Amino acid sequence: MPRRCSAGSALAAALSALAAGTWSAATEEPLALARVSLVEHRVELSAGRRTWQSAVEGAPLRTGEALRTGPEGTARLDLPWMSLTLGPGAVLRFPDDVILKATLESGRALVDAPERDALKLVTGEAEVYGRGRAVVRREGAVTTVSCLTGRFQVASAAGVVALQPGRGTVVRAGRAPSSPEPLPAAPHEGLWPARDPVYVAAGAPLELRWKGDAASYQVEVLPVGSDVVLLQRDVAAAPARIEVPWEGAFRWRVSARDARGIEGAPSAEGLIAVDPKLD
Repeated sequence: MPRRCSAGSALAAALSALAAGTWSAATEEPLALARVSLVEHRVELSAGRRTWQSAVEGAPLRTGEALRTGPEGTARLDLPWMSLTLGPGAVLRFPDDVILKATLESGRALVDAPERDALKLVTGEAEVYGRGRAVVRREGAVTTVSCLTGRFQVASAAGVVALQPGRGTVVRAGRAPSSPEPLPAAPHEGLWPARDPVYVAAGAPLELRWKGDAASYQVEVLPVGSDVVLLQRDVAAAPARIEVPWEGAFRWRVSARDARGIEGAPSAEGLIAVDPKLD
């Protein structure tokens, strides 16, 4: 099962130096900004513009480096005060710059910063900053942001909006963020498996079902007792066919997405029990 890793005292010291105006990216060694605490399926790391190599759990991610996930990959990055979870097909880069930030070049990132302001997340269309839990996606030249908890600001060269929980926005290239609007409603009907767990063998196919007429959906699988997302998939409609390769107790949930790609809050959770005796 995944474990949390701390980025260590080096980042704390760098943040203090930045606050005092004494840190320079040009004269210091690359900063270990985060650690890769979860790697599922294909996840690769690149130092600068070098060749991509397989990422491993526990590896540091430094300024000037990037992480990308394959078509079924999931990765989690832990910083001392927040985490970023990348879904399939994502590319995240930490630019070698005086101002610490992360750049989401493509894909989906789940930002979780419950106690302090998150590291600024930048796309080609917007800058996202704030505190709480938010979903940021970049698909083509469009960025969507959904605020699940807390409060986030979304800024472009043409304007800025503030998002409260349950609100989202769309940012297109060269345009201001759209006015905050309610997130799509969570699917709550027809969930299967539901609160009564379904028992399956490790790696066996399982169909997740729900009712709804949203434009598309995203599905997550997490361990019972943990908020670490182990599997994330974007699907067009129910049912969603998945395989859980780990043994133990898991929960799943589904979120709706509207026609513009804004993602809503997750549904109630269903339970999956992966039993080695069924192999």
